[in-house]
Amino acid sequence: MRSGDFPESPPQQPPAAASFVQYSATGYHPLIVAAGHLCVLILACLSRLPPRVTERLLRPALRIYPRLRAAHTARLRACFAAAGPFRQLSPGLDITRYYAMRLRLLSLGLAAHGRKGSKEDRYDKDERNGQDSLATGGPTTTIAGRDHYSAALASGRPIALIGLHAGPWEELHRIPGAGSRSFRILTAPAFSPPLTAFMARGRERRGKRILWLGGKGRRGLAAGIRQVISERGVLALMADQHPGPAGECRWITLWGSVQVPYPARLLHFLAGREFLFLPVSVRLEADGTKAFRFHEPWEIPRGGGAKGNGEEVGRALAGCVRAYLESAIAAAPDQWNWSYPKIRPMKKGRGTSLVPRSPAAAFPPIPSAKAASGNPPAAGPRPRRAS
Repeated sequence: MRSGDFPESPPQQPPAAASFVQYSATGYHPLIVAAGHLCVLILACLSRLPPRVTERLLRPALRIYPRLRAAHTARLRACFAAAGPFRQLSPGLDITRYYAMRLRLLSLGLAAHGRKGSKEDRYDKDERNGQDSLATGGPTTTIAGRDHYSAALASGRPIALIGLHAGPWEELHRIPGAGSRSFRILTAPAFSPPLTAFMARGRERRGKRILWLGGKGRRGLAAGIRQVISERGVLALMADQHPGPAGECRWITLWGSVQVPYPARLLHFLAGREFLFLPVSVRLEADGTKAFRFHEPWEIPRGGGAKGNGEEVGRALAGCVRAYLESAIAAAPDQWNWSYPKIRPMKKGRGTSLVPRSPAAAFPPIPSAKAASGNPPAAGPRPRRAS
């Protein structure tokens, strides 16, 4: 891979070309494939149980899990200690509370996995409390800022729907689609093909399709983004993960003490293609309500690929990502996925790179005017590198 190419996952993990749900196990060790089948069997069985039953079955594992993963637990404690705003919380963010919440969110995610219904992916009015609710969740799911999403769909621009791994985040896949326009979800394959297929079955519905990092053809990242740009559709991605090798991470510092990777290059590329950035989050309330929130769209300088504008756009994106993550995480700190291995406490000498090292313009070209609906913005010259 050339230094100017957008980083993708290793090529040994693409989905099979013939079928999206059936993945090729070619090139995988038989034990890895077997482990994937075992995981799918366990998860499929647990998904048929009520969430509370799943929690009771798995709760004993919370006593030994921190000991089995001592290094992981030590990193979590260091992050918790470094995150200044959370020290004042009562009863405080600690390992026991955190793992208990991870278990609860896992059980809720499994219960929602692949669930279908006639009212799926629609907004209804909850007459009992006067709030908007997601039809799939009924009165226990509320939505704030719905007008932001409606306005984004009506803007005539492609949309980057920005989420984060917090709360019952699997529910984010149930956001209503974009009508006849593309709705693509950017994610990475699991460690084993059977588990990758299981993930796809739970997330694809009503016209939504997954784009796999490292995938080929129409399910690959490049082809998917071209289609989103052409149809003025939606690209859903996470702000707290870096889609590529660890050595190419761009970091952002939260609260001046915790470093988190973010998809700087991809965001920079999308800004250059006039995407509208709309952040969204979901958290679990104490009474069990799932609270969706569409935040205000980000104010990013237009013409992200214009000469001399690269650093300004990069700083604006980094500032928006930082503000969004700090706000969404602080709303429910024990619900954020601190376990992501690239999250780390700040150390002396570590800085934050605000502008992608590789130019955004190196990404695959956008469709021609004949293939696109409307007039897609042209790709400008490469932005300057950070000094």
